[in-house]
Amino acid sequence: MKMNILSSRIVILLLSLLFFAPHAAQSAGSPDYRIGPGDVLSITVWDNRDLDQKVFVRPDGKISLTLLGQIDAGGLTVAELATALSDMYSKTVKGAQVVVDVAEIRSRAIYFVGGVVRPGPLQLMNQDVTLLQAISMVGGVSQGGNLESAIVLRGDQIIPVDFVKLIQKTDMTQNVKLQPGDTIVVPVAGVVYVQGEVKTPGGIKYTKDLTIVKAIVQAGGFTTMAAPKRVRLLRPGEKKQVMDVNVSDIMEGEKTPDVPLEPNDVITIPQRLF
Repeated sequence: MKMNILSSRIVILLLSLLFFAPHAAQSAGSPDYRIGPGDVLSITVWDNRDLDQKVFVRPDGKISLTLLGQIDAGGLTVAELATALSDMYSKTVKGAQVVVDVAEIRSRAIYFVGGVVRPGPLQLMNQDVTLLQAISMVGGVSQGGNLESAIVLRGDQIIPVDFVKLIQKTDMTQNVKLQPGDTIVVPVAGVVYVQGEVKTPGGIKYTKDLTIVKAIVQAGGFTTMAAPKRVRLLRPGEKKQVMDVNVSDIMEGEKTPDVPLEPNDVITIPQRLF
């Protein structure tokens, strides 16, 4: 009964937050949107359809364009890139005017693992998104999720979150403003989490013999974009730990031993650098 009342309060608070949320400053359609690695851009050169392209922003921030070759796009706003490309194309195309649109946002992902209805990546379409707003976008906390022991992982930083304090005591200090790259973990008993460049990211049932390699195998193995030498293990217990693990050495039978896991461990496999 207590959980049902708490869930109802969560729903009401989420709806009110979404209704009254201020309009965010950096939407994908805005010329002020700042381009990041992973974004897909649509480049249009007026009256020169042969030069129109859809391009992927690589992890190093570069794009490849006809006639121009490798161009730095990461970190520029849409308007800044359009102006720069117009100047560059004008050297070979008389009076070139370039329009840049963001076809897909992929650079502003946050990640949900554990006890939420729809775990996985979520793109921050706007600049100002809070934890409660983001939780609502993935369907809320699922049954069995530990509301008092959630965390936000931000690089090496671990930010504890207590949804019970947030909802029952209206403690808005718990309502973290999220940033691209954040991982929100809502623990579920007996689970470890694998995210990033694996084929089926998500929760893996914990067993006593579970290791980092076994967990990655159960998550479908690495994708072609994975960087197995830069895997990170986050252990958000009382003694919070962050470990960098070279899984390539482990899998190749080098002297590096496999790493035993504990419940609620989070394994992150980053994208490889080009």
